[in-house]
Amino acid sequence: MTRTPPVKRPSLLLPLFRLAAVSVLAALMLWIILSDPDCWRQLWPNDIQAGLLHWTGGQLRTDAADRVHSEPSFAGLLLAVGLPLVMAAVMQRTSQAGAGVAELSRRTLPCVIFAGVWLLLWLVSPLFLGVNFTQFLCTTAAFSMALLLALLWNALPVPAERGGAEVAGTGGPATVVAGSRRSLLVVLLAAVLWQSASFLLNRSLYDNLLVPHGDSAMYEEHLWNTWHGKGFRSYLDQGLFLGEHIQVVHLLLLPLHMLWPHYLLLEWLSTACLAICVVPIFSMARRWSGSSQAALWLALAWLLYFPMHYLDIAIDLKTLRPSCYGLPALFWGIDLAERRRLKSAGVCFLIALLTQEDFALITGGIGLVLWVLRWRTAELDQRAIARWSAGLAVASAAWVLLAVLVVIPAFRGGEVVHYSRYFGDLGSSPGDLLKTALTQPAKVAAILFSQRTLLYVLVLSVPLALLPLRRPLVLLAGGATFAMLSLIQLGNGPAAAGQAVELPPVPYHHFHAPLLPVIFWAAAAGLQERLSGDRRRTLAERAGLPQSPADRARLACLCAALTAVSGSLLPCGAAFWSNQADWGRARLYQPNDRAEKLQRVLARIPPTARVASTDYVHTRLTHYERSYDYSDYLRAVNNYRPGVPADTDYIIIDTGHRYSTIRRPQDIRELREEPATWELLPDETDGMFLVLRRVRAAAN
Repeated sequence: MTRTPPVKRPSLLLPLFRLAAVSVLAALMLWIILSDPDCWRQLWPNDIQAGLLHWTGGQLRTDAADRVHSEPSFAGLLLAVGLPLVMAAVMQRTSQAGAGVAELSRRTLPCVIFAGVWLLLWLVSPLFLGVNFTQFLCTTAAFSMALLLALLWNALPVPAERGGAEVAGTGGPATVVAGSRRSLLVVLLAAVLWQSASFLLNRSLYDNLLVPHGDSAMYEEHLWNTWHGKGFRSYLDQGLFLGEHIQVVHLLLLPLHMLWPHYLLLEWLSTACLAICVVPIFSMARRWSGSSQAALWLALAWLLYFPMHYLDIAIDLKTLRPSCYGLPALFWGIDLAERRRLKSAGVCFLIALLTQEDFALITGGIGLVLWVLRWRTAELDQRAIARWSAGLAVASAAWVLLAVLVVIPAFRGGEVVHYSRYFGDLGSSPGDLLKTALTQPAKVAAILFSQRTLLYVLVLSVPLALLPLRRPLVLLAGGATFAMLSLIQLGNGPAAAGQAVELPPVPYHHFHAPLLPVIFWAAAAGLQERLSGDRRRTLAERAGLPQSPADRARLACLCAALTAVSGSLLPCGAAFWSNQADWGRARLYQPNDRAEKLQRVLARIPPTARVASTDYVHTRLTHYERSYDYSDYLRAVNNYRPGVPADTDYIIIDTGHRYSTIRRPQDIRELREEPATWELLPDETDGMFLVLRRVRAAAN
């Protein structure tokens, strides 16, 4: 009787060594980031750092010179990193013998590579790469830490994906799969929760009198003035708003505004527009990946994507931008075009063009990419899509040229568009910019290919685990917009030695808004699996990188969540919970009496008055006869002179906001230089608001 030879169990030595190596390398990388002040100050405020160190066995110490020292515990970090891996290895050993541990070890290989490369760069950069590169590593420490932790957590075993995926033939997007309704329901529920939380934050800022008028409340003033016969304008500047931007999409809200004429209506709709983008993202991701689970993860990543959060609440607390109304149109335009519903896609892109003239750069890029993807095919329907896409590209180019060179200058009295000045010494008009590009290409290239541009790439792609970079052709749709963003020099001073321009605070404003649909389009396309035998797929498998669409999308969602911890101002960001941060809940969202005291002032001013006020007060005056800006900024409405227009009846000055330079009546220019023209009304707000009224004799 022959005996069956025993099954040889795979050796655990190499897998266990890899797990130990990833634990040590990851803990060492985290220890360096949390120790170096130039690194950890990029993450969160001191009180959050102190809490994290306490939880891992370290401490945040202040010396006699009042200097703060971060002292993390390497043992605590090693335990925090290694314990989940040990638990996962035990579970895999129990359920799948040695094969499970080997698979876990293989999935952690990207962590070993990434941590090893980062540590090597950290060691050699002071010696060979220079101070600027070391500083760049510190600036991007938040992204490095988030990517490391996301790779670690994504390597842990998860339950198998429910519902199969029926992949289409080679070369095409994946087909719709079963179970999508359940996944879409989860996405919609998450979107409702996000929108509700976001609107509550915006309302708190408005109630606390922290929302500025410029680039926020002025858009509600546009609607009020339009249906009251004053024209599509605010009185922030002279003339119609078309002299600033071809930005008329919010006029579509006029019927709703006539039912509820309030700024908060526009806020609610703005947050709803950002939240509803999950639906076209889900549709695109499901089509490209063939997996409802992958579509679910990528849609959730949108809600956690911190560059999108700054479209909702910018770094200067501007909470309303019409670009938010145009984003769903761009997303749905891409989705419908891929589904060959060209008429509906055309309507969406038209709405996007009404959002702002620079959206035409994106719609033109989308048309160009769709044309490149389809023009070589012999199928008649695909050729029709190619012709439609070419028409979209040509129409978009004509739109932006007409807006920038003809329409906007016509409403500005012949002056060039105001944002021509955003490009610093490259030029202050479209002609100057073109001349610089043709005569000094090296100067333009030095700005384009700089650390700042690389930072842009990381800011926009790391929160999605670099997934969009898998589809460079799709990303070309945003090439013109990205180049424009890279050339903008808002307030940047002289460059440091060896650096073209200093790193700007991006994407903390709104300029990147039209680029986001292209980034998520590329991310959705990046979920598609490469064919078996493809050389790049083989290399990725050997490196332990995620191969299934669900794994890739889950990694993107983890990166979005972890980068939001250090990058977002919303509750998913650490700064929101800090008692020390300028943008935390303690300083911004706790109720105060500023708005109540302002109401006492407004009760004394008739709605027919023409009122000049500081920025935050301005938001409550948009329904008055005229609402002028009171600041040091020289405006056309007052012929570019200091002071207020001659027909101003009242001046309201907020002494309590963070940018106020006036604290006492003695600081008011009008009382010093024109005492016979203005009188100070009795104070009923404990000095929080100073109110001046034009003397009637002077008015006559």
